[in-house]
Order: sequence, then structure tokens, then C-alpha cells
Amino acid sequence: MAHRLDNLYKDIPIYIISTGTSLRGFDFRRLNGRITLGINRIIEHYHPSIMHFVDTSAHKTHERALLDYNGMIISGPGAGPTDTHDNTFEINPLLRPSPQRLDTGSVIRNLASKKQKVGKSFNDELFGSGAGCTALHAAILLGGNPIYLLGYDYYEDNGSHFDEYDESRNDKEVYTFSLECIEQISREDWIPEIYNCNPNSRLKCFPHVDIDSLLTNGS
Repeated sequence: MAHRLDNLYKDIPIYIISTGTSLRGFDFRRLNGRITLGINRIIEHYHPSIMHFVDTSAHKTHERALLDYNGMIISGPGAGPTDTHDNTFEINPLLRPSPQRLDTGSVIRNLASKKQKVGKSFNDELFGSGAGCTALHAAILLGGNPIYLLGYDYYEDNGSHFDEYDESRNDKEVYTFSLECIEQISREDWIPEIYNCNPNSRLKCFPHVDIDSLLTNGS
């Protein structure tokens, strides 16, 4: 039996808003009227159609910002504000450990040995580790087509997030395990069209599209 969220937005474009520094200065209001899926701290700056959390502390960290939020929430177990938001759907993630504590090579080999597959329904677990990967899988399961990725950087540029500035943080290879998991999703032959809006992203498995041209043309 299909999950109630499966293909909810079939063949409707979905814009996923991550938190990379490439979004500094971006006016999120330009996405108004579109189906948007925001990750983590996006809720502090914008109310997308859907919010996505996997960190179990997220509903506390963003408690104040969530008070005025009336959209849908797709979260990992314990990460969503189920006590205050009825429109919250908890979906199990396939991989729970933090990528910062794992050896990427060994985990990818472990995935291969278990023949883990990218599920085709919300009844299956959300694939990957890291909110960027699970949010992409969620957008695919929602039926989004095409899907546009904003703020999917996988590098630091004087900070990790668009709403911070820290000159000590300039690692050019962060969140590598999440990136590897997204690349595995990209190899599936049934996924929709997916475009990366950051030309400098380390994620190279999807073609680039210019966000300004995209929004100007009304896509």
C-alpha cells in the first residue's frame, strides 16, 4: 500500500533549500508560490511548504521559529515537533550515525555489502545520511519533477552556513559521506530530473542551472 505522501506533488517542481554559504544574500521570498522544501535552520529565515529535520534536537533548537509555521514537516524519529504540529510525518532514516564520526569508505562498502537500495516509497526508509541527502530522497518520493537544489555546497566559505561568518572555517571537503550518498541516488535510473543551482558545488552528478534565469523565466 502506498504511503499517503507518495507522489503528493507528482510532476510539480520542488525547490530544496539547504544551508550552504552560496545562499548568502539570496532573497528566499523569490520562491514564494512554489513548492519548497527547507532544511534545518531555513525555518529561522523562511517558511517553505515543507520543513525537513533529522537531528533529534531540531524541534527544540528551532522551537520559537516553528511556533508560527503552518506547513508540512517531514522528519526523522524524534526530530519533529509532533506535540505542537499535527502535520508532521516521521520517517525512519536508513543510516543514523553522524557522518562526522564515520570513515566514508568503510560505510560505503558496508552499504554495498548489504545491497541497500534507494526506496521508492515513504514506507521504506529515507536513504542516506545527512539532511541534504534525506531531503532529496523525500522530494523524489513526493513526486517532484524537476527538483532544484539550492545551497548544496559541500564546502565551507568563511563558515558552513549562509547565516554565519567565521573566517576560521574554510574546509573545502565537508559532509563527504552525505555527498557520497547523494551520488548513489543519482545513479538510479528511475529518478526525476534534478538540477544543482550552485556552479561551485562539490556535488557534480547533476547538471547546473542558473537560479536567477530559472526564476526570471517563471519555472
